Amino acid sequence: MYEYGIKYKVIKLSKTQYILFPVSLEKIPIDSYDFNKEDQQYNYLYDKSDLKNRYVIDKAFSKDELEYIYEYAGDEEFLSQYYFEDYKDILIYITIEQDDVLNKSEIDLKRFQEKDIDLAFFMDKNIPAIILNDDALNQLLNSNDIREIKVLLEKYKKLVNSFPEYNKKGITKINVENGKVKSLETSRKITGENIETQTDIQREQDSKIGYPNIIKKSNLQINPEITYQGLRDAIKEKVFGHDEEIDTFAQKLYMNYTAEDNEPVESILLVGPTGTGKTETVKAACEYLDIPSFSANAANIVPQGIKGMSIEDIIVGLFERADYDENKAQRGLIFLDEFDKLNESDIDIKSTVKNILLTFTAGGTFPIDNDRYTFQFDSSMTNKVYAGVFQKISEKEKSIGFAETSNTGKVLGTDQEMREKIIDKGYFTLEELSRISTILGYEDLDRETKRNILLYSKISEFAKKRERYKRQFGVDLIAEDSYLEAILDSISNSATGMRSLNNFVKRTIDSAERYLLEHEKDTYKKLVLTKDTVEDHTKFDLL
Repeated sequence: MYEYGIKYKVIKLSKTQYILFPVSLEKIPIDSYDFNKEDQQYNYLYDKSDLKNRYVIDKAFSKDELEYIYEYAGDEEFLSQYYFEDYKDILIYITIEQDDVLNKSEIDLKRFQEKDIDLAFFMDKNIPAIILNDDALNQLLNSNDIREIKVLLEKYKKLVNSFPEYNKKGITKINVENGKVKSLETSRKITGENIETQTDIQREQDSKIGYPNIIKKSNLQINPEITYQGLRDAIKEKVFGHDEEIDTFAQKLYMNYTAEDNEPVESILLVGPTGTGKTETVKAACEYLDIPSFSANAANIVPQGIKGMSIEDIIVGLFERADYDENKAQRGLIFLDEFDKLNESDIDIKSTVKNILLTFTAGGTFPIDNDRYTFQFDSSMTNKVYAGVFQKISEKEKSIGFAETSNTGKVLGTDQEMREKIIDKGYFTLEELSRISTILGYEDLDRETKRNILLYSKISEFAKKRERYKRQFGVDLIAEDSYLEAILDSISNSATGMRSLNNFVKRTIDSAERYLLEHEKDTYKKLVLTKDTVEDHTKFDLL
């Protein structure tokens, strides 16, 4: 699965004022932190230090999130292209307030245009075609720049060529307004004796697109093979360096899993730098418990009725992950990352979102009523896990992510200490934070822990390659100490997220892997990686 982010060029106006200009759409595996393209690297925008970079990523969504934003379950490339079309004319104006808080405002250049451009994609005798309104046609005809015309035509051609896949689902026309899928049309026969109502037509469309007409309500039973120790160990096989926090996390989640109706279900907040294992902890737990889950970026949540992803959309996402089973969804898990960014911009909107999330966290009932489903979702038994960097609560200046910390002691502190800091720095009020039962701090990882992750974690790319090469080539993959130290030095100096470790390791091994494939008939016993391999990926020893 991938996440799609808008790449912005950073334009500095003054020490406290910046403009972010959208330049392209970037794609990254959903379990990674950093956007890398060839020799370029640009991270998510977390704080003012990131504005020193030439480019940043600010808006990013998964395919699931895009489907809800645009209210259409379509092809991933099709959706991502429309996402970029939607934001390519929106600038972000940033001011740095007191305590280095980033205040963001959007400047929509399309508002300065008198008319919107409407498009329609449809099938004509099994041939994909496109309708352009007068504005779109005039944009082509009045352009004196042949390059601009070619770009527009290439865009239309690409979208038209992708349309036959939608036709297979019974859709004959997609109407687009401002880059958003506005409505769908399907072919149907209407006779005088059988006139379909709008509800009938919608049900037909939903059925063709793949939405079920029946909502399930199964009788859930606890799997006796699932244990607290099993949950704890499943997480620790992947996440290193947070034994106490994982023990507590597994305890709380297991008690939630085994709770019966009207027994309390606790919410959890994970606090700590990027790349310390917060997301992987949640992912490993859901895999072991075999419960449906849905992840979203809390900074992207908006109230229902405003363009974007609402808590209702997230609930529907969980419901679909639960195979349209209402009871199973209500016992699933919702994970909201970047929870600390709820108060950074659009104060009125974020205040409304906070209130909605407080109701959700406390166990409120949410009516779901849209063109696909109608049901009541009770969040009282739903697992809620939130996470965020909370940069300002650290006792000293810290680098985001995988940078080394000279202080080996705990910086974040106990649950109570973190609560006090979070309130003091203005992230949440005492009343807001009281809805969250447990706060766990994920500290920066020391060098030895990073080394162990590289060698032994089940999510380590090096460990996976080691097993793969042994099976496929009969070769033992060996990392000398000089290789490990050089890897750790390179990652630490770059101050990127820890998940960049896997990407970096893969790049160092790629040349050796290609050589093994080209000489698959040759017999080798060992592939040895050294410091030289890190500096020049073509240098390795095959014995």
